[in-house]
Amino acid sequence: MSTHKRISISNLVVNIENPRYEMVGSQHEAIALMVKEQKSKLLNLCSDVVNYGLNPSEMPIVIPHEKDKGQYNVLEGNRRIVALKLLHNPDLAKDSIQIYKKVKDLSAIFRKNTINEVECVVFATSLDANRWVKLKHTGENDRIGVVKWDAQQTARFDERMSGKSPVVLQAIDFLKKSKAVPAEIKSNLKSIPSTNLDRLLRDRGVQELLGINIEDGRLQTRIPEEEVAKGLIKIVDDLIQSRIKVKDIYTKADREKYIESFKQGEIPQKDTKAKAPWELASHNVVQIVASTRKKEISLDRRTLIPKDCVLQITDSRINKIYRELKAILCDDYENAVAVLFRVFVELSLDHFIEKNSKESEFSKVNIDSELKAKVTTTADYLQRKGIFKKHELKGIRVAVSNQNNVLSIETFNAYVHNRHFSPVSKDLKTGWDNIQLFIQKLWE
Repeated sequence: MSTHKRISISNLVVNIENPRYEMVGSQHEAIALMVKEQKSKLLNLCSDVVNYGLNPSEMPIVIPHEKDKGQYNVLEGNRRIVALKLLHNPDLAKDSIQIYKKVKDLSAIFRKNTINEVECVVFATSLDANRWVKLKHTGENDRIGVVKWDAQQTARFDERMSGKSPVVLQAIDFLKKSKAVPAEIKSNLKSIPSTNLDRLLRDRGVQELLGINIEDGRLQTRIPEEEVAKGLIKIVDDLIQSRIKVKDIYTKADREKYIESFKQGEIPQKDTKAKAPWELASHNVVQIVASTRKKEISLDRRTLIPKDCVLQITDSRINKIYRELKAILCDDYENAVAVLFRVFVELSLDHFIEKNSKESEFSKVNIDSELKAKVTTTADYLQRKGIFKKHELKGIRVAVSNQNNVLSIETFNAYVHNRHFSPVSKDLKTGWDNIQLFIQKLWE
């Protein structure tokens, strides 16, 4: 049996046999030990008590003190009681100077609206109380204890409180409803580590790759449902199967390396656009219209190669140059980008020519040939194979033929040898945009 009783703070005795720690000899030692061990956690609790008071849904569990009549030994809720005792008397924390100073400041605020008594659950003996104390601290216990919310359940509660759905839940709800998502993925969505998915969705490079953006907390896209689903399916499957963990996507560099692992079929095609952005959470897909124009690539980007251009480069050195061109800020380092750009294109062609050296077109070119000859021969080969139509190769053919283009030998020599001739960031980006599809085909 138990009863409820309001008990003065001074009559509540901190447990000297608190299971969190080894047994101590007095209440004073118990408080000092908790201050030493809990530090910032205890300070945070003190601050919360000052701002919001005690949680009315959780009452300390106490029993009458074995020796001192009128006093009660605290079995459950010792941290809350220590916080209150410190706020009443900051000198109890004097052994820890940093804690003492902060508690003293909090105490000054606390005294304006002090708490002198606490509503407690009183049991006659510890034997009566121990079952409930154990249930409180030992998990679900076959679902008769407290069942902790997972990250998605916590997010849903926050959504109902704030009226706004977290980004990660918007993505998960989209995946649940989309017909483009396999049933196997849908059945395992609850096992997704939400914090890892959220970290990826908020990365600008990942957003660019997936064709999504976050506007006022809402996950939006302009591409078709089946396309936006491609990249999301890849990510959640990797998370579900533990192919990626937090260490693989912790930093921006980690995330850039991760998105380079996407295969061509896992990257959304952005050739078709919606008339206006549509929200993934509402699943209200607006009309998608086919674009007859070449895919637009924004020159507002900071690097030469856009983040959503993912190449599977097998040569380690060329891959390093490719990654550098996706990392170096083009506006700040035009000279470095210009030279690396030229080197990357030429080495990519050399790799392709060597790989296809048995084809008849490549009998007259090698790594020592001029860049124009390499491009012309490779373009002819890709056209013969039906990989490109003639007009689709205009960008790369013009680039090497126009002496003012970044890829012409005249311009390249001027960058290297003429101190009065400087590359322009916008021109470099435009140069890349005109040949991106050609370079992608070299590495497919």
